[in-house]
Amino acid sequence: MTIKVADHSAGLARRSVTPFEVLAQSVANIAPSAVIAFSPGFMALYAGNGAWFSFAIGMVIILIVAQSVSVFARRRAGAGSLYSLVRPALGPWGSMVTGWALFIGVIAIASGSLAGAGFFASGFLEGFGVTLFQPMGGQIVIDAILLAGAVFLTISGVRIAARVSATLEVLSIIVIVIVLVIVLAKSGNVIDTAQLSLNGATVDGIVFAIVLAILGFVGFESAASLGEEAKDPYRAIPRAIRRGAIFTGIIYIFATYVQVAAFAGGADGLGKSLSPMDDLAAQYGLDGFVPILNLGFAASFMAVVIACMTVAGRLLFSWGNEGLVSPFFGKAHVKHRTPARAIYSIIPLVFVPAAIVLSLGVAPLSATTYIDTVGVFGYMFAYILVCIGAPIFLKKTTGKSVGFTMVLGLIGAASLLYVFYANVWPTPAPPLDSLPIYFLVALVVGIVFFAILRSRKPEVAANAGTFADDNPEPADD
Repeated sequence: MTIKVADHSAGLARRSVTPFEVLAQSVANIAPSAVIAFSPGFMALYAGNGAWFSFAIGMVIILIVAQSVSVFARRRAGAGSLYSLVRPALGPWGSMVTGWALFIGVIAIASGSLAGAGFFASGFLEGFGVTLFQPMGGQIVIDAILLAGAVFLTISGVRIAARVSATLEVLSIIVIVIVLVIVLAKSGNVIDTAQLSLNGATVDGIVFAIVLAILGFVGFESAASLGEEAKDPYRAIPRAIRRGAIFTGIIYIFATYVQVAAFAGGADGLGKSLSPMDDLAAQYGLDGFVPILNLGFAASFMAVVIACMTVAGRLLFSWGNEGLVSPFFGKAHVKHRTPARAIYSIIPLVFVPAAIVLSLGVAPLSATTYIDTVGVFGYMFAYILVCIGAPIFLKKTTGKSVGFTMVLGLIGAASLLYVFYANVWPTPAPPLDSLPIYFLVALVVGIVFFAILRSRKPEVAANAGTFADDNPEPADD
């Protein structure tokens, strides 16, 4: 295979990010605390006592996808994440469609998470008598303030953003685990036979909840966006991808099991709660933890916003360097060596969807779920293409483990396709029925753009996914 070396004169902080910071990027993008704050409740609404099982299935699917991502990441690294990785296997078209689907995913989840950050930040401030941000108008204002903070951190440096996000996330997880252990012990329902036997859970409900489970893992591969900046990227990135997914999967299964076991009314009661962890703490006399939980959840959602903007900015940065969009976006900040121009340009894409949905009177955590679900479809589409491309890539390069990788890739792609199908048929109730449509419309916009570019400037379109480095010797796991 011809070794491609990207032009690095654009100025990102090349080979400056440590393996810990690479892992921090993935964990920050996953943001387990934010997921624990709302996903188990919504999943219990559909899967009942099978909510924890939906998370377990989701983790298996993600680990299969992680193996396919690692196939590329051990041999290729670039700022464009999955977009850059799949180029040798799927060509310009496959690379662009993967990158655009991923871009939809990170923008939507950044926007939905912004709504979640505003909700919990206003809840924290309410504990000190500040109610200014409780109305919907106030929610939009606090979202704007939080977005400004996220932009500042994202532009100030990827190492700073990763460390701040990871520190806040770890502290939040510690508090959550302490609360969960206490309430489980107080509940007297440590061995919940209803959950362990999946009592009352249906196959359709469990499958429908898997999309929310996958939402909890999306971004696990975001370490790949640091392929330009990571030290020893061919080892650090695959390890971060797998370890981040395993760690968060264990946390999710435990947290979901405990919430259902300890919540008054079980899965039904949990599914009706607007703020499950707050209600659970209050139910067991742990009201003093509520402000700390709200602060931790707000910080966790902020970590998602920062991590998603990190990926989105580097995607746009890659496109600028390849000529697919204006070269303006392909220049780094002179001092901070981050894609500042690209990050500034995505501010309205992140803010406007959250502001519109909130202005329609949708509750903040519902807004998070709806907007994030659109993003999940983007991630799943990109993951499907990665699963398809991994064995093709191996066949073109080493020729080793092609059959094994093909089997895993087919399982991963088929699982993701089935999850998507289960969420569109039978048609779910509004507004869930329209969410796949929003994603497909956004996807078509990108495809049409690239088709026009290819017809007018084929030599430019051929550059899609080329701003990356190839490793001549595959890294060991």
